[in-house]
Amino acid sequence: MVPALLIPCSPLFTLCKNCASCQLLLLDCPSSCQIEGQRNWSINNLRADLRSLLSEMGNTIAPVGDATDEGASRWMKAAGIAIDEEHFRKVANAKDIDRRTYAARQHQDYLKPEEVLECEKFRIQDTYGMSVTPELVEQDDEGRLIKKIVALEAILATPGEMATDDQGREFAPPPAIVAERDKSERERLAICTDWSNHSTAWLMRHRLGLRAVLVDLMAGVEIKGDEAMIQALAEFSKRNASHVKGILNLTIPLSESPMWILGQFLWQLGLSTESRRPMEDGQRVRYYRLNTQDVEFIQKVLDYRLRQREERERKRHQEQEFQAAYAAKMQAQYGINAPSTPPINEDGSNNWGGMDTDAELSDSWWEQVKYYARLAIERVEYGVEAVKELLSTLTSDERLGVMLEFEDVDPQKFALLVASTPDWVEWMG
Repeated sequence: MVPALLIPCSPLFTLCKNCASCQLLLLDCPSSCQIEGQRNWSINNLRADLRSLLSEMGNTIAPVGDATDEGASRWMKAAGIAIDEEHFRKVANAKDIDRRTYAARQHQDYLKPEEVLECEKFRIQDTYGMSVTPELVEQDDEGRLIKKIVALEAILATPGEMATDDQGREFAPPPAIVAERDKSERERLAICTDWSNHSTAWLMRHRLGLRAVLVDLMAGVEIKGDEAMIQALAEFSKRNASHVKGILNLTIPLSESPMWILGQFLWQLGLSTESRRPMEDGQRVRYYRLNTQDVEFIQKVLDYRLRQREERERKRHQEQEFQAAYAAKMQAQYGINAPSTPPINEDGSNNWGGMDTDAELSDSWWEQVKYYARLAIERVEYGVEAVKELLSTLTSDERLGVMLEFEDVDPQKFALLVASTPDWVEWMG
């Protein structure tokens, strides 16, 4: 039996859990060690290549050890601030684009720098519903702020009616807005198993009693920090610190005060507090309330998001009614059982931070059908085969919708088309 060959460990390899000593490495270790070694080797080469490239470009690389050059540190900090301010200004001054252009660019592998700025400006404007300024770009923080506002919107929403599980335990189901967000994410990312689980985060905040605190704070109520609900929130957080860390990614030190813990939860929701210290009975007493500017800004965003949801719901009802009438008309005129709710084309490719999980295009299914109907009308003069060629690229639902719109827009050309192809209902499929 040939003994295993041992070699000294080096930073190019990673130790296997089955190794007997942390100083030695078995050559016949699992392939994961070899893969990690190749990765580390690539990183080392990348550092050397980057250093060489920066030197060739005329840059001076100063090694940084334990002793830091205070002057260089201040200069680098000032340079970083100037670069960020220039980026904020460029985004705010970028050219305006529409939703169709934005959605199309999300499928492109490469965008020009100015196109990236235009997409960023559209995302911010569409997310917050207000004109884009350098201050708003900075406040957005690359989409992190809207995620906090969405979490705040979820915890402020009214939970569902109390339900009971199989073991007889009562629990509050998440609001519809949270459940729908989870559902849409799972439908859009069907092959993914690492979903965000918005309902779980909502349930943790709900169990903490954060909603009751936020309702009062959002209404302008001041607190001192010794209220029973604040104390209960802090005690629950400390008892379940591991769960809070795992679900909300927030570390709760056992030595911190209730107001400090509350401040951490508020920070995750895009809120901050301000305080005052009046004299009461000869002593200074500190009162806390939400930052007024934060509340005003977030309330505008919440109102805008509510109007957007109501508008989408109104359009959905209108389209359902229109499609029902469309199906009835097709059945009455041609004996075709057309679906009453054709699919709506949605673009789910937007993974930029700040947008909701299910980004919708402004063009509905019926608006796209109207576009194809105009193309079909233009092709009539080139013959029936040209119209067939166009319709062959569409689904059966879209083909039926195109012919219905065709008849409404240009009855004369439609009559000519039907006269030349009396079997059009059959090849519509």
